[in-house]
Amino acid sequence: MTIPFSSQSLLMRQLFDRETCTYTYLLVDPQSHEGVLIDPVKEQFDRDIRAIEELGVELLFVMDTHVHADHTTSAGIIRQKTGAKIVFGAAAEVQAIDRSVADQDEIQFGRFSIRAIATPGHTNGCVSYYTDGMVFTGDTLLIRGCGRTDFQEGSAETLFESVNNKLFALADETRVYPGHDYNGRSWSTIAEEKQWNPRIGQEKSKEDFVRIMNNLNLDMPKKINEAVPENMACGLDYDAKRFTHQDFSMHELYEKWKKLGDRELILDNRTPEEFAEGHIPGSLNIPFGKEGENVETLKQYERVYIYCRSGRRAQTAFTNLSIEGLEHLVCISHTGMPDWINAGFPVEK
Repeated sequence: MTIPFSSQSLLMRQLFDRETCTYTYLLVDPQSHEGVLIDPVKEQFDRDIRAIEELGVELLFVMDTHVHADHTTSAGIIRQKTGAKIVFGAAAEVQAIDRSVADQDEIQFGRFSIRAIATPGHTNGCVSYYTDGMVFTGDTLLIRGCGRTDFQEGSAETLFESVNNKLFALADETRVYPGHDYNGRSWSTIAEEKQWNPRIGQEKSKEDFVRIMNNLNLDMPKKINEAVPENMACGLDYDAKRFTHQDFSMHELYEKWKKLGDRELILDNRTPEEFAEGHIPGSLNIPFGKEGENVETLKQYERVYIYCRSGRRAQTAFTNLSIEGLEHLVCISHTGMPDWINAGFPVEK
C-alpha cells in the first residue's frame, strides 16, 4: 500500500479519546512506512490497530510520555500485536519495557528521529518527544496550561525549570502537541505558550508559578488507583493482590492504637496544617505526595496504618507505596480524622 501523502514529509495523525480527553499520536515515515505511536489508550486499542493496518505502518516503537494517572496505556497489548518495542523515560522506572530513554537520547524510525527531552515536574519520569518541528509534551505543557504537581512525586519548582529551560528553549515556531486538551484545541506553538499561557507563560516568576500550582485544589483523577499500577506494568495484567487494600475503619484503628507496638506506625498523610489542628496521638505526619521520599523510613516497620480526612489521599498513598514494594500497609479508605474526633477518641494538637 502507498500512503497518499508527500513522501518527503513526516505523516502525523492526532487521535482522541473522548472519555479522558487524551491525545494519541501516530508518526510515520511515508517512504519506509516505519512509525511510532505516542501515548496510546487501552480502550482505543482497536482504533489504533486499524489505523496502523490501513496505513500499512510497520510500528517500531510505542512510547509513553509518563506513567499516566487518568487512563491505562495500551503499550503492552500493542507490543503483543505488532512487535513494537515499548519506550518510557528512564526516571519513570517502569520494568516491563524494551527501552528506557534519558535526556537527549534519540529514537530512529525511517528517515526521522525522535529526541527525548527529560521534563520532570508533573511526575518524576515525564519525557517530551521532539521531532521535525513538533514537540509532544504529554502533561508537562498543555495548551494554555500545564500538568498538576500534587501527586506521583510532582514538583512545581521542577516543572517550572523543565518548561522554561527545556521546552521554552525550542524554536518559537515549534508546534506543541499536548497529552490532553479539555477545550477542543488540538495544537499550539512555543511562541503562543510563552505569551498566552496563564500558568507558566507571560514571564511568570518561579515563585508566582509555585503559588498558582499549590492553590489549584483539584480533585484526584478518578482512575488513579487503577491506572498507575496498570501503567507500571505497561497496561498488562499485574499482581492486583499487591495493590488491594483491606477495608479498615477508624474504630478498628482505635483498637490497634490502644496496643500499638514499637514496629507499628500510624501515618497521617494530610497537610501539616491539618495535622497541627488535631491528629491521632503518636502518629507520624508525611503529607500526601511526600510518601515516596520516605520509603526507607516506612520499611523499618512491620505494619503501617495510613489515614487522612476522607480516605481518598490515604488510598492513593497506599497505591504509590505499594508500587515502591511496601507490602505491610493498611489503608483506612472510606473514613478519616473527622470520624475519629466524632467518636470521642483522643486527639493530639
